[in-house]
Amino acid sequence: MSAETPVLGAPVPSPEAPPAARACVVMLGGRPFAVDVADAREVVVLDATTPVPGAPPAVLGVMNLRGNVLPVVEARPLLGLPVHNRRDRALVVADGDQRAAVVIEGVLGLTALEDVQPQPAGEGDLAVGEFIAGLAGRATLLDARALLGAIRREWTPVSGG
Repeated sequence: MSAETPVLGAPVPSPEAPPAARACVVMLGGRPFAVDVADAREVVVLDATTPVPGAPPAVLGVMNLRGNVLPVVEARPLLGLPVHNRRDRALVVADGDQRAAVVIEGVLGLTALEDVQPQPAGEGDLAVGEFIAGLAGRATLLDARALLGAIRREWTPVSGG
């Protein structure tokens, strides 16, 4: 049987069908939140972070991730959520070359990203909307670009003297 020969009973992919969008669902402030897998890079264990003098409260410090310096951020206050003391895992999110490790409480898994209901006006600009995330129930879909932008906006450079 050649590589092009279909297996009997196997579904034949439709050449017109775009790949299904997926989301990584995590816990933040005791609630399920999701990030499009196109913006999520990996989940990391936070061994050690180095504080950064003059950094905004959202920036807990930086970490070394395979030789790259990566900011470690606390997004829960930006989302109006309580902060938990547990800070041993983070979801690395990216917007182009900008990356950050967002502290999370846990990973719930990957799910299909379908039927996202738009966020009501006035609910903040960090969320795109909500959707049903399998067993996690309703999850809020975060906009990784907006989240990283909010952290950058908080940064007030220390003026040199």
